[in-house]
Amino acid sequence: MNKMLHAVVLVFFASACWFLSLMLKLPAMAAGPSGAGMPAFTRLCMSGGPYLTAGLALLALAYCIYIWTRKADNRANWIGFLATALSALFVVLLPTIVAMYITVVDVINRSAVH
Repeated sequence: MNKMLHAVVLVFFASACWFLSLMLKLPAMAAGPSGAGMPAFTRLCMSGGPYLTAGLALLALAYCIYIWTRKADNRANWIGFLATALSALFVVLLPTIVAMYITVVDVINRSAVH
């Protein structure tokens, strides 16, 4: 049961990382075809975010493989894995939301000037 719950948390965490990396493509759509006028923080998040989320998902997969292959003598609780995974996702999600908001505000400011 514990190993199955680790797998469920891993599947939901990996899908959340995938959606988060897709969210990082939204500022490029809002900024238009050039994309050169995007704020520097947004460009930083867009360039490093997908690699960071992929790294987090691979790290979670490695941990689950470790849990699945070891003996059941000292069982790791799945709630700790859930809390760690969601905390890591939240830490990556906050800069992503800020990067998206900065881009939207920048596009609105530019459209108001012209």
